[in-house]
Amino acid sequence: MTVRKPFNRALYEAYDQKAKETLVSLLKKRGHTIVSQTEDFFADVVSQKDGQTYFNEAEVKVPWEHDWPTHWKEIRIPERKKRLLKKYEDEQGVLNFYIFRKDFKQCWRIKDTLLREGNLKEAKGRNIQKGELFFHIPFTIAQLIEV
Repeated sequence: MTVRKPFNRALYEAYDQKAKETLVSLLKKRGHTIVSQTEDFFADVVSQKDGQTYFNEAEVKVPWEHDWPTHWKEIRIPERKKRLLKKYEDEQGVLNFYIFRKDFKQCWRIKDTLLREGNLKEAKGRNIQKGELFFHIPFTIAQLIEV
């Protein structure tokens, strides 16, 4: 059985809308046209640029408050996001994950191709349940973006 942290409505309400708004603004600055922002429990924002469709997912890493701590060797994306990989694997588009800093001044862009079974493993932390799995992505292969 898969171990997952229970849904936290307070965190969702505190960060979800701001993350989506920031993502939309960032994408527009980068030349994307926003196609959809409808809450359907799949990609947060669907956009297009140069004839390509992008499925974009926004998350906030609340403990990340300033420059990325160099002792944090990786960015972790919850295993539950695997459903997005499955949903869009046959779509003609690109799935990107944007992990925002708490103040929304920076984010990491992680391409779906970096989320592989081989980097799915248990993580440890004070807010992580024993047995909970995450994709472990070395920050050195992600793209840091100033927002």
